[in-house]
Amino acid sequence: MGEPAITVIVCTRDRPSQLEHCLNSLKLQTYPRFDVLVVDNASVHSLRELCLRCNAGYVREPVTGLSRARNTGARIARGELVAYIDDDAIAEAGWLAALAREFAEAGVAAVCGKYRYMKTLGDSADMSGDEATEGITFRPRGIFDRNSPDWFASACFGGIGEGSNMAFRRELLAQPFGFDERLGRGQLINGGEESVMFLSLIERGYRIVRAPEAVIRHPYPSKPELQRALRLTQLRTAIAHALFLWFEFPRYRRDILRHLGRAVRKRATGSIAAQAPIRLSRWQTVCALLGGADLYWKARREMGRLC
Repeated sequence: MGEPAITVIVCTRDRPSQLEHCLNSLKLQTYPRFDVLVVDNASVHSLRELCLRCNAGYVREPVTGLSRARNTGARIARGELVAYIDDDAIAEAGWLAALAREFAEAGVAAVCGKYRYMKTLGDSADMSGDEATEGITFRPRGIFDRNSPDWFASACFGGIGEGSNMAFRRELLAQPFGFDERLGRGQLINGGEESVMFLSLIERGYRIVRAPEAVIRHPYPSKPELQRALRLTQLRTAIAHALFLWFEFPRYRRDILRHLGRAVRKRATGSIAAQAPIRLSRWQTVCALLGGADLYWKARREMGRLC
C-alpha cells in the first residue's frame, strides 16, 4: 500500500501575514501526497487570493468558532487523513511524513506531534530564531489506548498533545465524533475541544500516538508580562474545561479528582512553580481559579440557550 493522501487544514481568522508564512512552510513538505485547505473563519477581508497564490484550497465558514471551522474542513477534505495546523505555526519539512508513518497500523485513529516554541519579536506574533525552553516539557513517543495507565488524564489534560499539531483518519471525523462546537476558540470555554475528541476516540477502542518527530514551530511570548497573561488565561480555561468534563462525563469524576489532586500537590510542593518561567502569586492563582469557575457557568447558561 502506498502513502495515504493527506488534506492539511489551516483554520484562520484575520491573520493573513502569519497564514502566508504557514502556507509557505507547507510547500516544503517532503511528503508526496497532500493538499492544503484553508478554512476562513469569518475574516473581515477574504483570503481567497492569498490561498490561490499559495496553491491552497479555500472555503469560508461564516459562523465564528475554531471547532466549527475544523469540522467544516473535515467535511470537505479529500485525503484519507486530515492534519491540522494553526495559521500562526510553521511546519518543519518532515512534519507530514512523520505523522503519516504512525497510521500504518489500522487501530491508530489520531497522531499528535511536537511543538518547538519560538520566542516572539516584542509584542508581535512573529517568531524569532530563539527557542523558548524554560518551562517546556519534552514528551517522548507514546501510544495511548484503554489499556494505558491513567489514559483519561492524558487525553483530557494535555498529556497526549494539543490541537495545533494533530492528524486523524478522515472517516472517523465523518462519524458522530467531530469537534465539540461548544468548545474552542470563539466560544466562552476557549479550548479543550481536542481533548474531548481524544477521549471519545480512546473510549471507543481506538489508539492515539504521540510522535515527537512530527514538529511544528509555534510562537511563544517573549515578554514576561505577556507570558503571565497567557498563563492566567490557560489556567482559567483549564478550570472551565475540568468543570465541563465533570458535568458532561460523570463516569470519569474519580479520574478528574485524581488529576486535580496531583496538580494541587505539585503546586503545594513547588514543583510546578520551579518548572515555570513565570510564577503566579497565590492571589493571581485564586483569581484565575474563580474566574475559570465563573467562565464555565456562563458557558453553561449559553449552551442551555443554544439547545
